[in-house]
Amino acid sequence: MSRGRWRAVVALLAVLWVAAAVPAVGAAVWVMSDRASADRLEPLLGRAVLALEAERRLSVAETARPGKSASPAGLAAQRTRTDQAGRLLREAGDGLLDRLRETGTTREADALVQRMSGLGAIRAAVDGARMDRHDVLAAYTRIIESTGDGRGALSRSRELLSEEDALLATVAGTARMADDDRARLAELAGARRTLLAGTGTTVPGESRLRTMEDTLILRPGAVPDGWSAAFNQVNSALWERETSAEQNRRLTGTPYAVALVTWAALIAGGGLIAFVAVLMLARRGSRREPGPAGVRTAPTAGESPPTGGLDALFRDLERRNQSLVHRLLRQLDGLARHETDDERLGDLFRADHLANRMRRNLEKAVMLGGDLPGRRWRRPVALADVVRAAASEVPEYERVSTSRIEPVHLAGEAVTGTMHLLAELIENATTFAPAQTRVRVSGERAPAGYEITIADVGPGMTDDDLATAHAVLTDPAPRPGGTWWGLYSAGRFADQLGIGIQLHNAPGGGLLASVTVPAELLAAEAVLDEPTGEMVTLS
Repeated sequence: MSRGRWRAVVALLAVLWVAAAVPAVGAAVWVMSDRASADRLEPLLGRAVLALEAERRLSVAETARPGKSASPAGLAAQRTRTDQAGRLLREAGDGLLDRLRETGTTREADALVQRMSGLGAIRAAVDGARMDRHDVLAAYTRIIESTGDGRGALSRSRELLSEEDALLATVAGTARMADDDRARLAELAGARRTLLAGTGTTVPGESRLRTMEDTLILRPGAVPDGWSAAFNQVNSALWERETSAEQNRRLTGTPYAVALVTWAALIAGGGLIAFVAVLMLARRGSRREPGPAGVRTAPTAGESPPTGGLDALFRDLERRNQSLVHRLLRQLDGLARHETDDERLGDLFRADHLANRMRRNLEKAVMLGGDLPGRRWRRPVALADVVRAAASEVPEYERVSTSRIEPVHLAGEAVTGTMHLLAELIENATTFAPAQTRVRVSGERAPAGYEITIADVGPGMTDDDLATAHAVLTDPAPRPGGTWWGLYSAGRFADQLGIGIQLHNAPGGGLLASVTVPAELLAAEAVLDEPTGEMVTLS
């Protein structure tokens, strides 16, 4: 195929892959971000609203007392609890997975935190007796009310009930409610009943509460003695149902989120494999294409090699996909930490495994192309953790045993390459060994550094295949057909780090892969670290 055709094929495949992979992975990240923000922020939102409602009730009750200008101890303590709830909400919103994207829940939290910044002025007015009870009630309600706009009928009906209770707190101890208070009570009770009826929810104590409301509205008098008990019963029941509804809503969305992650893994991972294969064929074809006299031709003046002009674009696309997958894995980890349902937790772990395999393919393509992956370590990492991470990135990871690893630490700059090298050899072992058998990975210090052994109980290899395998491990160019590409990749990673690989049949059957890590790649001290943050984010 001519250079021009190779260039067209590679460019077209890159465009198609990006057009499919970026939206798929992006959609998965968005859904996971919604779930993570809801799991983290919604309980804190509820806590802040409850604190504001309690402070509102105490504040209007204090304002209704004539001749009082100092806040009682109960109100001061509640203000402290309200401030603490607001601070927790603000801190959670600021640090939520580095604010990967804005969601409805994050906007709701930000808006409430912003409205709570006006509490200082309201409190000063209450303490100085500069606001009457209706103004205080309205001021607090404006802060609370908007929080319920997008939180469902149960949340809004409970807030209306809380406002009723605050209104009645302003007239506690009086012989008769004023007409404007009765009218407002009728509005609140009517709106609450309508919302609650729309949900089809039956709440314990609701009929008793309605009787008291009707009595106050139709026959003016004092607040009944049993109001607080009835209010607390209904308010608690509504809160429990509201919390349960939110949890069910999040759980219902889990299968959809998992399906999106799986689809993203298939699209991005499968497309990457096809793209890398075509790119390698294009490069090989361009190197072997003869000129008129059978001699390889050079580009003419002003002409670039078929893939040279696209290399920068490809690297940028690879880094962007690494960033998306990295963010996706963080979202999955956050969801798994908050999930309590065993079945859904299993779905999340399977989705996490698919995303790990997709990241492995992305990093593998980047490193084989001579570039650096976005995930790197600056400091030493326990080699046992590196082995376990490698095992977790192969399809049949549950068949791999990594329990016999002598403690030692690997230099940070060698972690990613060693991890992918081991993953190729472990996957090779699980592929060719019988499905019911285990692959065992062990490690111990050796005179030359450290030796890792990967053992399976499969059929082993013939002498000819062993000779071919060792040739593949040292050959800088891949063999056609794909059969040996896993070993080829392991050989390239080993060559980059100066690691030795030897394959031989075990005396009792199966194949042994011996990986010798040189002493200069081992670290003298253990220092915990996280990957460097050199990730390219999508704009």
